[in-house]
Amino acid sequence: MTILFLKVSGWLLAHTPVFLLHFTAWLLGPVVLLLPERRRLVYSNLHHAFPERSREWRRRIALKSSRRMIETGMLSLASPFMPDARLRRIGHFSPALVDALARRAALGEKAMPVLVATTHIAYWECLSWLALFTDYRTEVGVVFRPLRNKKLNDWIKATRERHGMKLHSRREGLMDVFRTMRRGHAISILFDQNAGGNGALATLFGRVCSTTEFPGMLVERYKARVVVIYPRRVGFWRIIYEIHLIGDGLSTVETTVALNRWLENALANDENLCASWLWSHGRWHAKYWPERRFAYWLEKNFLDEDLALRGLDRATMPRKTRFWFRLPDAGASAPSHAADLIPLLRRLRESRPDVEITLFAPAREHAALQPLIDDRTADKLVVLPDSAAETRRLFRGLRHAYPDTIVNLDETPRSDAELRLARCPELFGLVRPGRRRPKLTHHCEIPADFLAANPTQAAVWEKLFEHFGLPKEKIRE
Repeated sequence: MTILFLKVSGWLLAHTPVFLLHFTAWLLGPVVLLLPERRRLVYSNLHHAFPERSREWRRRIALKSSRRMIETGMLSLASPFMPDARLRRIGHFSPALVDALARRAALGEKAMPVLVATTHIAYWECLSWLALFTDYRTEVGVVFRPLRNKKLNDWIKATRERHGMKLHSRREGLMDVFRTMRRGHAISILFDQNAGGNGALATLFGRVCSTTEFPGMLVERYKARVVVIYPRRVGFWRIIYEIHLIGDGLSTVETTVALNRWLENALANDENLCASWLWSHGRWHAKYWPERRFAYWLEKNFLDEDLALRGLDRATMPRKTRFWFRLPDAGASAPSHAADLIPLLRRLRESRPDVEITLFAPAREHAALQPLIDDRTADKLVVLPDSAAETRRLFRGLRHAYPDTIVNLDETPRSDAELRLARCPELFGLVRPGRRRPKLTHHCEIPADFLAANPTQAAVWEKLFEHFGLPKEKIRE
């Protein structure tokens, strides 16, 4: 049924007047951004990447990106039902790509293997048409993630291989990938997606993320050339194929960092490409490891090498991941919580130097907490209003600051409800025996026997921090 639906939809799209399709994409783009989770993800990604840009600029890029995502999906469905002559009218080679292919053709068998890095820029699946626009022929393999539905996977694979490219499964086709590189041909890999638990930690726009190391491994192993080939949108269903040389024979880390840096520069300096990138995918998400949030969550870690190649280190790296901590109201006669929090925040700073720490505390705590605003402890201090209505207004207004994780050290249901107004995807807190905090997304249950020993507030918070990944011992420099 799914294949039949896709075939019918694709045929209809291929035979619908282009001006109607253009209007449909223009109309549906804003509708996609009405979905709360998708809307927050798009704007959060743009805000983290371009905090210096205006809100109006980010809104314009988000809208264009959403519309171009619709355009891309429509063309992917329609292209299997289009004749080659029509596809040739849609795409053209840039002069740089024509020259690059001519030079490679002149080398013949002496040509080195090539890693073609591709990215989620609008119409990226049109790269499977490349053979239509040149007489030069070489073996090109594409690494793809197979679908669970075998019939659907086979149909999509056949449509993508229509013009000569060979699709190799990440699960079963790696030997074919190695053989293609060994013979001096080309392998194409999408490099800008979240690699999850199989990736390595690196930075993109100064923000730590999981990045695939597979392109770099192939480049290092086979002394290959690395190029980025991408479609540049010049109109609705009109593209120019561009090429950019990254380098020859780089190491795994050098390739990984260089590709991320190219993408950063391309999106930051070219508004057309920025609006064409898929800002709606979870490139920086690490939501599958909340219990590791206060430490780096992957064993493979390229951060030191990445930062060194950028002229930085962990002490000077950008703080692009936003953690908020809400402190409890200790009361006018109670001692300040600052002393309990200082060692934990400093341990967190050593564990996650990429994190920007913001403290939210009542006004009476301000004098004790102000000295914490330094490079070793926290970055910002926000004073909470005395009124509940003003506090709700504060956090509702801060939803456009896009925090990544909020830790509520105040254990009251009211404070949980107030923090939810910031629309953060993660709200952490502790839960004592016999109590419930349903508005938390993740919680740390404090054992009754631990509480029976009458622990200090610092010990309770340490339990919370360590539950979410803070190393038990201080990290040594």
